[in-house]
Amino acid sequence: MKKEFLEIIKGVVSDVENVDSLIDSYFDPIKDFTDTAKDIFTPIKIVHSLYTLNKKRKFKSFLKSYAKGISDGNIVNPQLVEDLKAYIENQKNFNFINDLIESAINSRSIYGAMLLGYFAGEILKERKDITFKELIIMEGIRELNDFEFSYFAKIYSIANLAKEVNIKEYEGLGSLFLYEVTIKKLIQLRIVDEPLNTHDPNRKGRFISNDIAEDIYMMIQSIGIKDDLLTYSY
Repeated sequence: MKKEFLEIIKGVVSDVENVDSLIDSYFDPIKDFTDTAKDIFTPIKIVHSLYTLNKKRKFKSFLKSYAKGISDGNIVNPQLVEDLKAYIENQKNFNFINDLIESAINSRSIYGAMLLGYFAGEILKERKDITFKELIIMEGIRELNDFEFSYFAKIYSIANLAKEVNIKEYEGLGSLFLYEVTIKKLIQLRIVDEPLNTHDPNRKGRFISNDIAEDIYMMIQSIGIKDDLLTYSY
């Protein structure tokens, strides 16, 4: 299985233009639902079809961003291939990459799938040690929705991260409530840290940045979705 996995990740980099058709083939529909209108199970099948299409879309986004994340790792170099092979042979590393793929497919946002793909590429390119930090990044990205990614990007594009951030200090942001809800979620996911005085009843909308959040924001910039998130609307 690990040998096949290595071939897949090499193949994606060399043939990224054909990712769409490759994934379409993998998720080949079992049945054309347009011809089953009278079938009493049609509603269930349609939901399943949409579910599969959603997963397929996220998996494509994962793979394309993955290829970008590892693209300058010179994966065709024989020595680097051997190094990557040794890295994948470590069961902990192999399991984490598998978890990244699963998290991307089941992420709450297409942006999450893209970020997890890039994150996987970076990890493989640098053969990173898997620590608690990597687990927090994976789980946090998986759980954020489109709106939360958008507000996260808006906050990090303007905030002074060298000190405790109080979103109320920034003008012209629109609804403070949505920013406060996003910050609360980021704290819950351990992406950012709680404010210094956790007993302050006015602590809503306040947080302390850390390298986890800043790494995620750097990935947002690296894969070119920052502008999309800053202008995101449903």
